[in-house]
Amino acid sequence: MSLNNEHFNLIKSWTLFFYLVNLLCGFMVIVSVYNESFNGSVLSGKTMAIFSLTFWLISFFKILISPEILFGLPALNQTLSKFHSSALENREAIVNDTNWKIDAVNIKNTQDKILQKNIKEKISTYLEEVNKLSTTELIFRNQKASQSEIALSIGVPKSHIVFLFKYHSSLTFSEFRMNSRVQDAIKLIEEGFLNTETLESLAHTTGFASYNPFFSAFKKITEYAPQEYVKVKKDLQTFTRDDKVHSLKL
Repeated sequence: MSLNNEHFNLIKSWTLFFYLVNLLCGFMVIVSVYNESFNGSVLSGKTMAIFSLTFWLISFFKILISPEILFGLPALNQTLSKFHSSALENREAIVNDTNWKIDAVNIKNTQDKILQKNIKEKISTYLEEVNKLSTTELIFRNQKASQSEIALSIGVPKSHIVFLFKYHSSLTFSEFRMNSRVQDAIKLIEEGFLNTETLESLAHTTGFASYNPFFSAFKKITEYAPQEYVKVKKDLQTFTRDDKVHSLKL
């Protein structure tokens, strides 16, 4: 579908372009005839021919710098296949994330329908960028991280991010932010953050204002209090280590 849509849009834009060129050339002929009749010259329509020539020179130059037109469909398919492969990989990565939904449904608001039409092709890119900000750039370590901050980081209007979480996410923005912070905390625990730091420090590092909201969020998502989770992890690591030693002895 991506290839077909790109091909259709390409043909449509070139058709409109040549229609415009011919329209301009026709207009120049009319202007030429008018000037010739006004000056009493022989009607030939050639006095403005230089402009028509210029229009067509621009058209041929445009063809020369457009390989998909100059060389035909094979070059077009080769160009589009690169784009399609990249888009497909991004889409599959997003689909594997159970939070995100590529296709929005039940959009009843008129303004939202208009917005969807404008950004439909960008949704996968937006989702990828939001995931990157959350897991790689750790934007939610900033306590004031908001939808406006995300929009600013990606370089899009805030309304696009609001639309994203309204129709393409199974979580609200607040829930997504909370989950991202807890996942960040879990990763830090596994990396040994608590070997030198406290749970209060972990809460502040991952973007929580204090320990209490961190405690509530952590337990809500993992079903363990932070202390319990740390103890379970240690017990599991001890069990795994002892089991390996036992296996070596055997």
